[in-house]
Amino acid sequence: MALLFWERVNKTIKTRGQKQEWLAEQTGIKYQTLRSWVSKDILPRVDDAVKIAQALEVSVEYLLEGVNSSLPREIDVFYTRYKKFSVLLEYLEELTLEQREDIEAFALTLLEKKQALEARKHSALA
Repeated sequence: MALLFWERVNKTIKTRGQKQEWLAEQTGIKYQTLRSWVSKDILPRVDDAVKIAQALEVSVEYLLEGVNSSLPREIDVFYTRYKKFSVLLEYLEELTLEQREDIEAFALTLLEKKQALEARKHSALA
């Protein structure tokens, strides 16, 4: 089972155009520890498996069994997006008020364009 787990991890890492070093950085797991697990075919603890799955935006179930379950994947994706959003908020706090207002205006323009496109699609389907 461990061998298949690491095969799926490595395949997913490659699909993302990354390396094991990136995964170690994303998860907070030491690179040497990660390499040791892979080379010795050792399954990580549950909490580390969750970190790995979240970093790769897949479910733990997929890594363990190769099964894509939609609910765990949705949870993983939500958590990953939340984590990225939190980092974005930290960056925004460092900006000046004028810079934040410029970003807000840009975001509102994008939202309006998206809504206009959706309205056109909806009217075309009707």
